[in-house]
Amino acid sequence: MRAHPQHSNSKMNKRIQLTMAVLLLVYLWFSIVPVQAAEGKGISAQDGQEIYQMLKSGKRTSMPKEKTYKKPEQPTVYLTFDDGPSKLTPQVLDILDKEDVKATFFALGEEAKAHPDLIKRIVKDGHTLGNHSYNHVYKELYSDFQNFWNQIQRSEEIFADVAGVRPQLVRAPGGTYTNFDAYYYYLMEQAGYTVLDWNVDSGDSKRQNVPVNEIIQSVKNAPLEHEMNVLFHDGTGHESTVEALPQVIHYYKKLGYTFAPLTTEVKPKQFPVGKPKWSRNMSFAHFNELLQETQQYALAHVPPKNEPLDTPEQLVNQTKIAREESAQALASKPSLPLKINVVGGNGYTLDQSQYELQGDRIELALRFLVEKMGGRMEWNEPVKTAYAHYGMYDVEYDLPKRSIRLYKLGNRVATHNLADMSLVEGTIRVPLQNTVGLLGGRITQSVMDSGTREVSLAFRQFNMWNENNSLLKNSLFAINY
Repeated sequence: MRAHPQHSNSKMNKRIQLTMAVLLLVYLWFSIVPVQAAEGKGISAQDGQEIYQMLKSGKRTSMPKEKTYKKPEQPTVYLTFDDGPSKLTPQVLDILDKEDVKATFFALGEEAKAHPDLIKRIVKDGHTLGNHSYNHVYKELYSDFQNFWNQIQRSEEIFADVAGVRPQLVRAPGGTYTNFDAYYYYLMEQAGYTVLDWNVDSGDSKRQNVPVNEIIQSVKNAPLEHEMNVLFHDGTGHESTVEALPQVIHYYKKLGYTFAPLTTEVKPKQFPVGKPKWSRNMSFAHFNELLQETQQYALAHVPPKNEPLDTPEQLVNQTKIAREESAQALASKPSLPLKINVVGGNGYTLDQSQYELQGDRIELALRFLVEKMGGRMEWNEPVKTAYAHYGMYDVEYDLPKRSIRLYKLGNRVATHNLADMSLVEGTIRVPLQNTVGLLGGRITQSVMDSGTREVSLAFRQFNMWNENNSLLKNSLFAINY
């Protein structure tokens, strides 16, 4: 019996509807599963997307808990050596020992495996050991973060087996610029590592057999800063570096610098995030996998003295919290004026923008300090040099050379190449203690606590004038803030 056409069409429509319903369910299943998988890894798709998208755009996140670093009182040089150890490393270590200088060695895992005794000596001699990947092959390291991570881990296990240390300092082969992206930085931070670049390139790796004089000149051409992170190489083929090293050390010593190895308490020199020259993609799912791996590493290996990492649940709101806290800080930041009371003279006040407290070190505007002490200041723009006159003293602050020339009664008595000044928004800032010492004074008392911060300065007796041209005989100042 032949089916009725209308009844047949009804059956066909039901089949089509059923098929469409099944396809829709399948589509919804595959759409939901990745999100559920991501949520199961500790960071939800909804909240985690904000961090992920920020990193994808090339911006580094702001962490709610910012690490504080210690700024050294003296201008400091951090000598660093990459790509070793090699047969040249013993010569470098001998020179450092002779000059009583500690340095930092960013070693390769494969070289450490070949020269375990040198790794042991680096640690034994009091130098810092850093991680420089396993084989230094750019194409492997920068094709995907997983490869970079695997090499760091592989080298670390070698360092741990050989010398019993797990370096927290990492230097990316070739530096981070155009090699790292925001993901690399973020994931390394989550793992508890500190990534360091440099601000002085000796140029010893520009090509083979770089002349000694060229290396020395490259170092001297670098602008002087309070902290100098110098890039050298102690790998095979860098004999010129070994020969230039003593002269570089003597150069910095003459400028008044001290030397120290890098630690996690030193503020790292890091290049800005540039457009990566490597083609790579980071999916949200892959990002979550790497995030969990790096955080689990931190929980297992980062020393307890460090601040604990946020849990995955806390991580999802890090960026939001950072932004909210930043906005609140700007809105509610209390005014911390610096009041200067002058015995026998007028009192003065600095607002927060005119001074800064770095640990126990007070930094403030040179002009304000000198003029409020009764001295005079002049600025020579063409040569970027400030001239301070106070009593029998004249001091020249040469910003380009980072040198301070001291004159007494018109005769030069000393030159201090301390690099201990900075130009902030057109104002030279200097440390209070050192500047007062140059002007014939000293700190006699210092109180630094939560309720009272007071510094008393005593100067030699000589005539000085305040801004009203009134002669002041007493030169004892009390500074309260």
